[in-house]
Amino acid sequence: MKRRWAGHAALAALGAAMLLASAGCQLTRQNYLGVSVGMGAQEVEKIVGAPRYRLDDEWVYTGDDPRDLTKASIYFDADRRVVGKCWRNPEKPWENHREGETP
Repeated sequence: MKRRWAGHAALAALGAAMLLASAGCQLTRQNYLGVSVGMGAQEVEKIVGAPRYRLDDEWVYTGDDPRDLTKASIYFDADRRVVGKCWRNPEKPWENHREGETP
C-alpha cells in the first residue's frame, strides 16, 4: 500500500514539474507567426510567453530541449512596441524568417 502511494506522489511531482517548465516560453512556429510589428510587449508575452532572455531591445526565445537549435528574437523600440522579428532554425533553413527591423 505504501509503495502505491509513493508511486502516485512521484507521478504527481513529475507532472507538476513538467507543467511549471512549460508555463514560461511557448516557442512554436504558430505563436511566432502570431506576433506582428506594432504589437506591445504585453501582447507578445500573451502569445509566446515569457522569453528565455530579456534584453533592452530584444527578447530571445529558445526551446527547452538543448538539442533543438530553434531561436526566435522579437525586437522592440523604446516604447516597447515590436519593430521586427526573426526565426532561425539551422536544421530547417527553409523556415527561417525575418520581418521588420532586425539587426
